[in-house]
Amino acid sequence: MTRNRLLTAAAALLVSMLVIVPPASPASAHTELSRTSPAARSTVGKAVAAVTLTFSGLIKKSGTSVVVTGPDNVSYSDAEAQVLDKTITQKVKPLPVGAITVAWRTVSTDGHTIKGTFTFKNRFAAPTPTAEPTPAAEPTPTADPTTPSAASPAAAGDTDDDGGSPTLWWAVILGAVLAVAVLVGLLLRRRRPTDT
Repeated sequence: MTRNRLLTAAAALLVSMLVIVPPASPASAHTELSRTSPAARSTVGKAVAAVTLTFSGLIKKSGTSVVVTGPDNVSYSDAEAQVLDKTITQKVKPLPVGAITVAWRTVSTDGHTIKGTFTFKNRFAAPTPTAEPTPAAEPTPTADPTTPSAASPAAAGDTDDDGGSPTLWWAVILGAVLAVAVLVGLLLRRRRPTDT
């Protein structure tokens, strides 16, 4: 009989403990940073266009900020951080070579503020922008050497070097020939014997 009472008391004690101390539910856990890209304490050898932070739970855009600084203590964050569900994406300008520090802050859906920092090493040197070549000036148009000008002899008139035209010379020669022919005709007429 005593044994049964002990077993009953032990069972009652176990049930009471389960009721008083319920198991922790996932909803009661705080949101935490799960992973980052680039990974914390990693070394990257290619260009980084953005830093991504992924959390274990949903986060709010309000109150979220990400500051990415280089070894020169200059901020390389480009525009505001973008929040989507559990992920924060922060675009960055070309990063310098050396240790890069990421300081972040956000708010979980239960209103709890969480923040932290991590670092990674950048070995990729962004190429220095070169000045674009200046277009060559177009040459100033010059007068066409083959085009006769107003002062050229060809524009003044089609005359020969001796000042006369070929048509005029042919008229003079033809006139001289006709004059000789008339003169010869007159001479022959005077020499013809008269009929008796």
